Amino acid sequence: MINDNTDIRNIKFLGKNTEFKITKEWLFNLKKISKTKIDQDAFKLIISDINNNKLEFQITQQESNYIKTCEDENLLDYLLYRYKFKEYPKRKISTDFPLYILIEPVSSCNLKCNVCFQSDKSFIKKEFMGKMDFQLYKKVIDEAVENGTKAITFGSRGEPTIHPEITEFIDYAKNKFLDFKLITNATKLSEKLINKIFDSNIDLVQFSIDSEDKIIYEKIRKFAKFDEVLKNVQRYCEIKKNYKNCKTVTRVSGLKVYEEQSDENFHKFWGQYADEVVFKKVSERWNTYNNEVNEDLLTPCRAIWERMYVWFDGKVNPCDADYKSYLSYGNVKNDTIKNIWNSDAFFNLKKTHLDNKRNKLTPCDRCGQH
Repeated sequence: MINDNTDIRNIKFLGKNTEFKITKEWLFNLKKISKTKIDQDAFKLIISDINNNKLEFQITQQESNYIKTCEDENLLDYLLYRYKFKEYPKRKISTDFPLYILIEPVSSCNLKCNVCFQSDKSFIKKEFMGKMDFQLYKKVIDEAVENGTKAITFGSRGEPTIHPEITEFIDYAKNKFLDFKLITNATKLSEKLINKIFDSNIDLVQFSIDSEDKIIYEKIRKFAKFDEVLKNVQRYCEIKKNYKNCKTVTRVSGLKVYEEQSDENFHKFWGQYADEVVFKKVSERWNTYNNEVNEDLLTPCRAIWERMYVWFDGKVNPCDADYKSYLSYGNVKNDTIKNIWNSDAFFNLKKTHLDNKRNKLTPCDRCGQH
């Protein structure tokens, strides 16, 4: 292991922080053994941050879990990706191509949670509902690979596992990205899908489960059965044991909707089944367009510089809080991702935010995720 007397595989965490310190010596050592072409600009910037004692980037629990199974020669590539993911949006540094793409296999869902835009009756109509064509999906993946996208996620407005070709989707993206993530409500975890997840080295599977309490869970997640979901998660964990050196990290993510929900109980219960447990207060996502306008909301949104969403029909969007695509700036059906990412439409969206005119855009002027 290349290091400077610190083994990154055994990082200890102090609350939300880590005692591991990134040093120039360690980064240059990683550079010597890197097998991939690294981003020289990002490397120079992180070194500059260290030299000027301005390095805010820290390795989190998520990154530590990834690093535990990462090959030494790929470590620098991964760390620079995470550095850019966190620091570039903060500093409003634009990239030539999206670093992170979220792909929506389907826009519909088998649940109608009361904290989700699927509960908006004006959204669950034919014009917004559909599943992604496999050829369109291949086009997105191929261009992302060719242009150096580091991370993809299956998820967004709908439940990806209800796509009839979800296993083929997973197969086609297998081992093509540094970070491959699947977000699911865990209601459709068949043995075939579970095995496909582990066979394909998906890096992170996130189960969206909002409570350890059956009554509260079913109150939030309309049409879901707590006992069935728990059984699916338990079976997933059992199958995972059959895969030696499995790199897939499991996360359970929950939203605090009601005061009676307990952070401690949630972590304790779901911690039995997951490497990471995340529980946070719910934000206003189920009816964004009718939120109260906040005229004082001027801070540029980091999501615009951080990611690209590709809907089932090829529409490109800066975020999924805008689930009806008011801010869509292109369509990959009739253009390339690169052209869209570098288009005047996208430039103007960023400029509006940078000019402190976010409050002139809907739904940026009322977003609950600021």
